[in-house]
Amino acid sequence: MAVLVAAAVVLAPTFVQVASAPPAAAATRLAAPLKNDTYVLSSYYGPRCMPVRASSAFHLGQDMGAARGTDVRAVAGGTVRAAGAVSGFGQWVVIDHRVDGVTFSSLYAHVIDGDQRVKKGQKVKKGQHIADVGSSGTSTSPHLHLEIWKGGYGSGSTVDPLTFLRNRGVDLKARSARNYARTVPSSCTYYTTDKVNFRTGPGTSYSRIRTLQPNVKLTAKPGAGTREWRKVTRSGRTGWIHRNYVSPGYTSKGTRYVLPGSLNLRSKASTSSSVRRSLPRDARLMVLRGELDGVWQRVRYGGTNGWVSARYIALTRDGAQVVPWSSRPTYAWVDTSTLNLRKGPSTSTSVKLKLRRDERVRQLSRVTNGWVKVRHDGRTGYVAASYLRSST
Repeated sequence: MAVLVAAAVVLAPTFVQVASAPPAAAATRLAAPLKNDTYVLSSYYGPRCMPVRASSAFHLGQDMGAARGTDVRAVAGGTVRAAGAVSGFGQWVVIDHRVDGVTFSSLYAHVIDGDQRVKKGQKVKKGQHIADVGSSGTSTSPHLHLEIWKGGYGSGSTVDPLTFLRNRGVDLKARSARNYARTVPSSCTYYTTDKVNFRTGPGTSYSRIRTLQPNVKLTAKPGAGTREWRKVTRSGRTGWIHRNYVSPGYTSKGTRYVLPGSLNLRSKASTSSSVRRSLPRDARLMVLRGELDGVWQRVRYGGTNGWVSARYIALTRDGAQVVPWSSRPTYAWVDTSTLNLRKGPSTSTSVKLKLRRDERVRQLSRVTNGWVKVRHDGRTGYVAASYLRSST
């Protein structure tokens, strides 16, 4: 009887050698721009609200608050592209680098003297002392503003310095003495710095929506706008204003003092409007408008804005009325029931116009022998200076 035997067939394993990719080369370790525990991380890379007038709304770098004179060091070896004075930053140093086949530039701004320690075209080493922390240019306190440009300054694009350096062995957060929270507000509040056109687009070729007076409140989204123009909203209408006319705070248009024992600061330019507070004699007021609304002046006092009667404020605490003439527009108000605007500085000359109490005139000359040359409603003549007051 045949016996069937199951035979186990064993296949010999076949080994295929696969060449594994070599481990990626570690990025070259860079150097910290400031020594450990000598700085505080403050304003971070990315969209923000303008910290000062005319500043950027997108922060292209990382701010590191430090004591004035703190050593600033090159993050890598390279060639100095620029050093010395520059608009906005005050003083800076820019260095071009080539690291691991990548071209980038590092920028160090607001330093004390950009070309004191290095010169344009000079070769520098990683970690070399290239500048000193300062507060030059548009700056509120001593700090280093550090930018990293991938592809080269101007021709490339900025990257977050924290991420760029951390990936190359330098953790600026871990090395700092303290860090401010990295937050982006939901909205920004700004104010116009002067009388300015509110436009439909970012340029003077765009049509004007309206003209805004100084210290008009605006709102904006962090980072909204271009390098030179800010996209802002006023009374529900969104438009554009050049950055030079936008500020995070009020801009003073002069100082005035309260003349009587008390003066009402009102919500609107009218005696029928509500009183926001009572101002004491000699109270120092910040003028918020360069031009007046009739006989009213918009002012700020102790954090409160409002309107006061211009007749009851003066340039000085002693109640100076007509101020010395200058090339700048100077205004005064009639302080009598009627006042003759005459052809010449004498009562013997003809009367061109009769001015009434509280009408405003523009002063065109110095006071001479009691007379001053003025302009009102397109007509020019002379009035007795003693019947004018509260120049503005």
